[in-house]
Amino acid sequence: MQNQNSNSNPQPLGDLLKNIVRKARPSRVALSRRRLAQKILSEELKEQAAHASVASVKVGVVTIDTDSSALFQELEGFQRGMLIERFRAGGLNVRELRVRLLSNP
Repeated sequence: MQNQNSNSNPQPLGDLLKNIVRKARPSRVALSRRRLAQKILSEELKEQAAHASVASVKVGVVTIDTDSSALFQELEGFQRGMLIERFRAGGLNVRELRVRLLSNP
């Protein structure tokens, strides 16, 4: 199996580290988006926030995990549109909200 860079000379360590840091930037952005989405979710759910968390924010999709079937139904139905609007108002480009019900062990 050939290395992708088989026809080039070895890269200096500094260049390799720059590439690694550059590739890590999207994860920092994803983390900051997730934190922002969690803050908005917590503000909206107030006391119910202990039962829900933002699992991910990827390509316009916010995924929320909950351990409460009642909250799952509420997020899937009544609060879906309002949450999407709140995420957008907070600066997130959200087009879809997914809710997952976590099973209790």
